[in-house]
Amino acid sequence: MTIEDDWHYLPTRTRAGALQRGLGRGAVRAGRDPAAPDLVYACIRRDHRWLPLDERGVYLARLVRDLELPTGPIIARLFTATDETGEFSHVLRVAEALGRAGSEGVVESLRRYVHIGPYWREALAVIANAWPANWWDDLLPAAADRLACAQASRGAQGPPHLPPGPPWSDWAARDERVRAALSAGLSAGPEAVRGLGELLEEADGIDDAARECLAGPVADALPAARGVAADPGSGPYWQSLCVLAEHGDESDGPALLAGLDWLDRRPDDMCGYDRLVDGLARVGGAAARQALPRIRSLWFSPHSYERATYLRARMTLEPDADACAGALTEGLWDCEADVRLLAVRHVPLDEKLERRMAYLRDDPIETPQVRAAAAERLALEAAVGGP
Repeated sequence: MTIEDDWHYLPTRTRAGALQRGLGRGAVRAGRDPAAPDLVYACIRRDHRWLPLDERGVYLARLVRDLELPTGPIIARLFTATDETGEFSHVLRVAEALGRAGSEGVVESLRRYVHIGPYWREALAVIANAWPANWWDDLLPAAADRLACAQASRGAQGPPHLPPGPPWSDWAARDERVRAALSAGLSAGPEAVRGLGELLEEADGIDDAARECLAGPVADALPAARGVAADPGSGPYWQSLCVLAEHGDESDGPALLAGLDWLDRRPDDMCGYDRLVDGLARVGGAAARQALPRIRSLWFSPHSYERATYLRARMTLEPDADACAGALTEGLWDCEADVRLLAVRHVPLDEKLERRMAYLRDDPIETPQVRAAAAERLALEAAVGGP
């Protein structure tokens, strides 16, 4: 069975499973694995993110570049991917990062996609936010022509909607067709934006009752939340846990721990652990320390967006100051920028990790925040004499 045929995540202990989850160990192992090219391509062809806000673009693009893999299969996938399940957005993020690093052919391929690709507006918005303007600004005539064609096909529905921000806000001052589309509304694909919002609300268990509860005075919300948490059938249980996580104290640790058990009984929902773990780290106490083994295991969740919260919680709760060194080291290779940022700021450095820090500082694929933090850390280490 291949990764493409299997809809389930492969075990974390395998190289494929680690890559699917965007774990640092997967990236490190790939450097010495003859099967890595096929595994990396498989992770690009299929989107293994649990939610669209999980990051894989920089992680996979870096592997493609560092393993010197041909970009042809990625470009081909870009032109054939659909966005029904997020596949196009996933491949687009990988291609955009490769383009930023100067990978041969990727920049021109993405520019060509704006001319002929079906999801050209999403592609244009992504590259306009990430690339220098001189790489994409001359696409204005082609984009305006495509907007005009779309408007003609929509007829009385009016021009297609565009989001504010690059490149549309600037282009609207220079082209009437763009100005008309931008003024028509706030969404480039309103269905996609609403769909993501609904997805996040469903993942977080947020509804009107929860908003009212969270928005109320803490003095009123806390007793009510504690009552519901003690008797889950008496009210909105998840909402009560959110109140305790945000406003409770050490006495609420057992309730938050029970909340982790409740999430465990929802096997198709990987979301929400971060809010409870963040609450446990905040309140501290015996229950929070009791949760440490579970927090360590949550590191391996495919829902990588929450991984930085688990690392922060471990840094707060671990009794041994050196207990997080391994996770911080692995974090330098993680798919999530927030994890890499934590690792850059806190990992104990040796000669090998200083080289990794310099790599992150100088890598055009890396986010500006991580690059700046790596530069600051290296400068600090040099000032105090290094490790």
